[in-house]
Amino acid sequence: MSINIYSSPKEVITENPILFYQYGYLTSQAYCNFIAFSDENFFIAFDQIDNVAISIPRSPFGSIFYRYEGIGAEGFIEAFTDQLRNKGIEKIQITHPSEIYARFVSVSTLVKSGFDQIYSDINQHIPLDLNWEDSIHKMQKRKLESLINDGFEFRKMERSELETAHKFLTVCRQAQGLQINISWEQLKKSSDELPEKYECFGVFRDSKISALCIAVNVSSEVAYYYLPGTSPMFRNQSPMVMLIAGMIRYYRERGFKYLDLGVSSIEGKSQEPLKIFKERMGGIESKKPTFLKQI
Repeated sequence: MSINIYSSPKEVITENPILFYQYGYLTSQAYCNFIAFSDENFFIAFDQIDNVAISIPRSPFGSIFYRYEGIGAEGFIEAFTDQLRNKGIEKIQITHPSEIYARFVSVSTLVKSGFDQIYSDINQHIPLDLNWEDSIHKMQKRKLESLINDGFEFRKMERSELETAHKFLTVCRQAQGLQINISWEQLKKSSDELPEKYECFGVFRDSKISALCIAVNVSSEVAYYYLPGTSPMFRNQSPMVMLIAGMIRYYRERGFKYLDLGVSSIEGKSQEPLKIFKERMGGIESKKPTFLKQI
């Protein structure tokens, strides 16, 4: 089987509805040793790290995308596996997206092609239909009413405020003993390449930020709750409840179908407080499995 091979992200020119497969995103990322494959229907990209090929490791998922239909991927998988083996790769790792993302090969196709599931993360999403307000927990409704009464306000932030947002999120992570997983330079590079795909939302009390989220418009149907954070000063008031509620209204008005809240587990191990919070905000669970193939 003949396939196209790309040794640089700058060689990949695709009209793809998924952000993580678009030219601007691929070229904005850092790689050890990039390689990608396509034919008339399928596409996948990897970073080759030591003897492992990992499909788009710095994005939330990276699997085999199809343009027209998902059947017949086995030959494509065999072809890129042979190419990777010839380059000294011994393992292929793929994180498959949640079911809310369309036009990816099925899990059964990966399994038939020799991939083993090594773990499955808990992903949660909110359908942006008119019934969302009925799906949230009574406690969250009370918190939202309290935030409104206490003068908290939701607003979409300007692009010029993105650096301020990153600094705020960095401080929030530090207060939890954590580090933010993207530098300001990398975030700026990505948002400059794809300015319409990165949006920022905040909840303010007077001039102070209480909670904030940088979101990514992954497709015309799905927005991703990418980098959220709450100020330690306002944690007891739960301003993230208002933030998510505001984002839901914003994206629902623009015709999106889902707000992807991301994973609530680490390598398959549930983060219960986070999972419960998302459940109470109306989050629905789906699986996001990671696969490995020895070659």
